[in-house]
Amino acid sequence: MIEQKFEAAVGMSRKWDAREAGREVARDTIEKLSRPPDFFLLFSTIHYEKHGGFQKFLNGVWDVLPKGTPLIGGTVVGFMNNYGCFTRGATALAASYSNMDVAIGFGKNTKRNPKKAAKQNTEMIEKKLALSSYKNKFLLNFVSSAKVMKIPGQGYKKVIDSGLASRFVTIFFGLSQYLFQKGSGREDEFFEEIIKKMPDYSMILGTSVDDYKGIRNYQFFNTTVSTDSVVNLGLTSDLNVDAYTTHGMKTTDIKFKITKLSRDRHIIQKINGQPAVKTLLELLDWPEGYLNEKTMFHRILYYPICIKRNMRDVPVVMPFILKDAIVTPCQVDKSEVSILTVSGKDLIASMEENINYFDNIKPEFGLFSACGTILQTLGYKTDLIRRTILDYFKEKPFLMFFCAGEGSYSPNNNIHYANMSFNSAIFGHLK
Repeated sequence: MIEQKFEAAVGMSRKWDAREAGREVARDTIEKLSRPPDFFLLFSTIHYEKHGGFQKFLNGVWDVLPKGTPLIGGTVVGFMNNYGCFTRGATALAASYSNMDVAIGFGKNTKRNPKKAAKQNTEMIEKKLALSSYKNKFLLNFVSSAKVMKIPGQGYKKVIDSGLASRFVTIFFGLSQYLFQKGSGREDEFFEEIIKKMPDYSMILGTSVDDYKGIRNYQFFNTTVSTDSVVNLGLTSDLNVDAYTTHGMKTTDIKFKITKLSRDRHIIQKINGQPAVKTLLELLDWPEGYLNEKTMFHRILYYPICIKRNMRDVPVVMPFILKDAIVTPCQVDKSEVSILTVSGKDLIASMEENINYFDNIKPEFGLFSACGTILQTLGYKTDLIRRTILDYFKEKPFLMFFCAGEGSYSPNNNIHYANMSFNSAIFGHLK
């Protein structure tokens, strides 16, 4: 067998029609390759749901993509690639290489049973890659993110100021996850479980989301569209690969103790022995009513808490506020925590730190998962991040997808799960 040179390409579409966009993103990607792709990563914003639907979008991709190509992906807030940063459209990355083995995995009902979903993924990936002779291993995990519960009399809200509605959420939060798969995405539980099962793989984690509303999201697996699922891509090759996380957040002097949690550890009910929301507002010197449906997104998300998980710092945003309690996207513990803060300047410096970590690798391509809030924070200055990445990759392709829960793992760096973060996987050759 003649050894082939590694090839990778990134493409995109800004068409409005779902099927036409699917055709264009596939064509724009694979026409840059001299051979059929060995895998195809596909990410889209949610707007195609109302412009033909995602099945038509996928059908358009398969009008062009060679049959049998392993494909995974899903909906994201936005994406960045060699050509720019976008909050509407579709993008893809494909690669072809003789010294690489590929497998894709699927797990269902991630909010109901994340550990079982991880088991399903592991079995599919390991079955396909069990006989691979390549030692460098990588896994991209893309999980359905949190979905807001529809509260009787309230609708879809992220700030609940009714005591009755808050009690409803507190009582039925765990039950809603099991019956209707609403609430937390439980991606942190999935991530920890799959790392236990596949500890010799470097990994990045991202989540599928809509346009910040947190109402619905979709995952792509070959020719099918699903929700409340996880899809992943497994690679083994002779390319060097590592994964890394940076976030740029800084600790403040504001500290407190979480003293009461819900049974599932997703709702902070008391801080310093007092009702959580009232106490948090006092600690931040914010007046009552400062957090409401209009202002929530632009205030509390920039003041995450720093919790300890397995002897590591985990920055966690607080995206849902009940009358007296705070809902968190991942499990937290009764412990002393601190408030973090972050600026646009810190975020840009964080991306520079991330890229500098890979200074010893000459890249062939790269994948990044990043928090969607970063897009809101930086606005047009997000292009400063793209320039940093371009300086490193030169003409080589890269793809960053913006989501609502992210992390990385490698045997060198252990597990990192952090909101408001950049998570990278770089493939290449040692300099």
